[in-house]
Amino acid sequence: MSSVARIVAEFAARPWEAVAASDLGAALAVPTMLTPEEGRLYHWLGRRVAGDGAVVDLGAYAGGSAARLLAGLALAGRANPVHSYDRFRSSRMFWARYMPGEPLPETDDADLLPVVQRHLAPWKGGFTLHVGDIAGTRWTDGPIEILSVDAAKGSALADHIAGQFFPALVPGRSILVQQDYLMAVQPWLCAQMVALRSQFLPLAHVPKVGLVFLCVAPVTSEALTLAQVDSLTDGKLMSRVREAAAWHEGMVGRGRFKEMLAQIKAHPGVRLGWQMRQASARAKG
Repeated sequence: MSSVARIVAEFAARPWEAVAASDLGAALAVPTMLTPEEGRLYHWLGRRVAGDGAVVDLGAYAGGSAARLLAGLALAGRANPVHSYDRFRSSRMFWARYMPGEPLPETDDADLLPVVQRHLAPWKGGFTLHVGDIAGTRWTDGPIEILSVDAAKGSALADHIAGQFFPALVPGRSILVQQDYLMAVQPWLCAQMVALRSQFLPLAHVPKVGLVFLCVAPVTSEALTLAQVDSLTDGKLMSRVREAAAWHEGMVGRGRFKEMLAQIKAHPGVRLGWQMRQASARAKG
């Protein structure tokens, strides 16, 4: 059996589902937007890292995903550096929903950084927090073992993330988690990945909307150019969504992709998830 086939079989068995809450330790107390299964996946991914490259967490919010990765790495005795990126700001609504135990700030766009630093204190020295707009980042820190993307909320940012981080993934080893992959208001993600299907192999759907991929070939500048999504017309974006539906047949139901097509059709030219979401809410209201 080839190494890729072994990895496919490994993920098909969904071993993260057997991760016990006690395994997560201090990470269990860190607030997160992840579902319980997603949290177990992140912990298990930290435990299974084989190489010495970095672990990159794009869209950290309160540190929940980073904590689960760090706890998994610690349990495995690994010292891979974890890099978490975010603006580390929060609205009062999100603060109240995801951190009800924290004092509610007086204003929106509150500073989240001190809270995240406190949440991740058990793993001090094992992580770096990168504060600011991810659109301005450049990755120069070598190979990446795990790349978690929960920040590609617009097509332009999806292109930037791919251009900066995908080339650092190691073929046959590196894992990419597209956390929002099946969100109807972010159809550019599947459009991007289906154009990179020579470089990535889908491994698992982790409900609700996440998909896990294995990098199987180097992500070249030529491949990235062909995979750009920000410049796609609505028609070409819809065509790629249909290609993705066929690509994921048997792993993901077609209903998810029909929802994406409906969003594109209802909101022509819109390439930001929050704009699609707000427009949909207005139409319903």
